[in-house]
Amino acid sequence: MSGVFYIGRGEEFDEAKLEAHPPGAVVVLPGGTPHFHWAKSGEYITQVTAIGPITLEYVDPRDDPRHN
Repeated sequence: MSGVFYIGRGEEFDEAKLEAHPPGAVVVLPGGTPHFHWAKSGEYITQVTAIGPITLEYVDPRDDPRHN
């Protein structure tokens, strides 16, 4: 893992809500928690582990790149 992972909770991107997580940090988000992330300080490599089933849902479907 490398770089800093910035994640915020909420249904709309708000830079003020971003929290920085360095390599090795553990972030726990309960299922259904709206959140956003940003590579604010450049590239990062992270590991995501989840207990399925897992889905990816956009708060605003217009933001979903799979449908553009």
